Amino acid sequence: MRIPLPNNEVLEIPILKYLWIGVLLLVLLFGGSMFYQVDAEEEAVVLRFGRHIDTVGPGLHFKLPYPVDNVYKVPTRVVDVQEFGYRGRGTRGSYEDESSMLTGDLNIVLAGFDVQFSRENPADYLFNVRDPVETLRDISQSVMREVMGDRASIPILTIGRAEIQVRARELIQDYVDQFEMGVRINEVNLIFVSPPEQVRSAFNDLNKAEQDAVRFVEEASREYQTRVPRARGMAERTVLEAEGYRERRIRTARGESDRFLQMLESYRLSPDVTARRLYLERLEARIPHVKEVIIIDDDVSSLLPMLNLKGGAQ
Repeated sequence: MRIPLPNNEVLEIPILKYLWIGVLLLVLLFGGSMFYQVDAEEEAVVLRFGRHIDTVGPGLHFKLPYPVDNVYKVPTRVVDVQEFGYRGRGTRGSYEDESSMLTGDLNIVLAGFDVQFSRENPADYLFNVRDPVETLRDISQSVMREVMGDRASIPILTIGRAEIQVRARELIQDYVDQFEMGVRINEVNLIFVSPPEQVRSAFNDLNKAEQDAVRFVEEASREYQTRVPRARGMAERTVLEAEGYRERRIRTARGESDRFLQMLESYRLSPDVTARRLYLERLEARIPHVKEVIIIDDDVSSLLPMLNLKGGAQ
């Protein structure tokens, strides 16, 4: 291109040269935006004119230049933690608005907890809720207050922590699924549960009494497990002995009854012989136990010892 000057000189401008430089700059500018890198812990959501067309994993990828395609990276393989009632495992005092909770028996406890979550569906995480993290915080606080409000203060402070953590995680996951936030709740951890400072000593005494009650119940249960089986064994042994005694008496009675019937039959056949035999058998059985024998003659008026079984004849 030539431009005339006032002194009849001509200025030449190499337009074509600058045009190629401009084209080269545009190619470099847009060409650099056509490639993007996704890290190992990330997934990328690709939008074309604002419409979701793909979700890609880690690696080097190609896209159309801006503003045709836009890429949003989401750390899907990272577990994040949201803390409530404390920060950094230490600071509590300035977060009592988060930790103060009303229990089912109308007492107040201070509870600090955290929610560990991961981003499972990048597209849902980006587009279904305006601020997923803040929404998750609101859901978590609401659920924990609901769970605490369904329980008495003593179980919350003593033996109910594990059940509270499980129940809270289930409820938070249910709400997150309803909102299609693309988030998975990994854990809910109760970091501390304590009564307010004004009533802490009274709660400590009550907690000690509760522990003593549990200990007494356990000791009673052990004693029960020791004594009841022993008593049952003794009862079974007594029953068995009684059954054996009953069978023995029944058999003895039946044997005597059979012997008596046989004796009766013999007596009916020959009464005199049977009566004499019975007399002699009875006499034979009793003589070994007799200490003295006195023979009485019907014709004498006084007793006369005739046989001294201890020292010989008199």
